[in-house]
Amino acid sequence: MDFEPRLSILRTAGMLSDEDYQKVQDVIRYFREKYDLTLTEENASSMVTHLCAALGRIQRGEPVEPLDEEVYEETMQEPTFPQALEMTQGLVKEVLPGLPEDEQKFLTMHIGVLLAQP
Repeated sequence: MDFEPRLSILRTAGMLSDEDYQKVQDVIRYFREKYDLTLTEENASSMVTHLCAALGRIQRGEPVEPLDEEVYEETMQEPTFPQALEMTQGLVKEVLPGLPEDEQKFLTMHIGVLLAQP
């Protein structure tokens, strides 16, 4: 199942701006086009939900609660970490410029979980 129903609800409710809606669509397209990886509710719902919230916080100028360092250190030990970090760096360069470092850590963690799925 795709994300359109969820994104439309968030957009209609004013919880996702038109600009951020487009950014999320661009992220979904980036994974499909660059990695032949289709993001769905089943494999990436947590990542997309976090991304929507993060973009909203950034737009409102709210501070980001940093990812617990212990959790990030555990993330770094996962076999998917190098690829997840590379994907995050590509996203920041091509789709999400200016994404705060703390948000990048969360995104890397979520991408690692996505990549670990069978």
